[in-house]
Amino acid sequence: MTVNEMQQIVEETAANFIKTFVEPAAGEIDEQETFPMSNMKEMGRLGLLGIPFPEEYEGLDQSFASYISFVRQLAGACASTAMTVVAHTCLSGHPIHSFGSPLQKTVHLSRLATGEAIGAFALTESGSGSDMASMRTRAVEHDDHYVLNGSKTFITNANVADIYLVAASTAPDKKMLGLTVFILEKGMKGISTSSKKERKLGMRGADMGELIFQDVIIPKENVVGRKNFGLEVLHETLASARMGMAAIAVGIAEEAQRHCLQYVKQRKQFDQYLYQFQTIKNMLADMEVNLNASRLLLERAVHLKDSGKPFAKEASEAKLFASETATRITKDAVQIFGGYGYSRELPLERLFRDAKLTEIGDGTSEIQRLIIADELIKRRAKSSFNPVGGQKL
Repeated sequence: MTVNEMQQIVEETAANFIKTFVEPAAGEIDEQETFPMSNMKEMGRLGLLGIPFPEEYEGLDQSFASYISFVRQLAGACASTAMTVVAHTCLSGHPIHSFGSPLQKTVHLSRLATGEAIGAFALTESGSGSDMASMRTRAVEHDDHYVLNGSKTFITNANVADIYLVAASTAPDKKMLGLTVFILEKGMKGISTSSKKERKLGMRGADMGELIFQDVIIPKENVVGRKNFGLEVLHETLASARMGMAAIAVGIAEEAQRHCLQYVKQRKQFDQYLYQFQTIKNMLADMEVNLNASRLLLERAVHLKDSGKPFAKEASEAKLFASETATRITKDAVQIFGGYGYSRELPLERLFRDAKLTEIGDGTSEIQRLIIADELIKRRAKSSFNPVGGQKL
């Protein structure tokens, strides 16, 4: 079977799964704030949770672009499910795939790829989010293990996960250069949750909660990469997840645009169809331009990753632009539909609520701008550009 044939099978499987299982359940998942466990297990059975992972670890060995395409389609149907998948595959599976030992991949990545285990990525704390240097969760090294103490908050999949990727400080004096990432498993003594599921504005079906660690003994073979190597693991992981978040934003925005294009050709006001009004045309034009720009930024970042080239700046660009575009498009969609858009009988108000989280999760828009500027300055410095003469020095 060729790569293209396999990719087509994956795309058809994903499309059929979304149409059969996700679309019919999306409204209920949001309304009842229920975690889509049965759909997660079905995705695992179909191989959709392991799209970018090697076959030897139960994956489908497809490109990252194929995975991102799946997330985008999934988000158009149910952003809660898409968020769960990004936390599971991108944030939990990716660091093991990229930095884990062969044993870690065999034992843990295989279970994530098949959906046998649900993954959670634990970085954020009540006093530190983007400011990783302020992390207070500590792991103290002993002869053959570490002892972990601390807590994490706003963790996607916290209450349902079987495998946790946890960042902790192992050298507090080194701040961000003293972080280490560990693999923990449900059932380890000292791990607990607050049993409180965060009640959110949007993506209500995606589980989010708090993790508490009290004298958790972690074998040294559970270190991802090596001690004090966490910053590199986190940078790579978060950059990849930002493309997942951008894909969610694009999927939400595409779905909102689709509803609008149908509605403006049916709805009349003052003896004219809505699409005949200049104001509506302007909204539709802006939707199309910004959506196309979002897609292109995302495609560029994904291509760089699949090509093995640096992609952190481009991932932040895609995440920043796509998330702000999704918020703007869903807001305009509600406006175009008027009272119908505000009603919970239609999915537009859900799309509007879901879109906002894409501007916050995996680094806020403000943080993305800092990353983009820092990377821009760093790359420009390497080119030795002379701003006065416009020539290389």
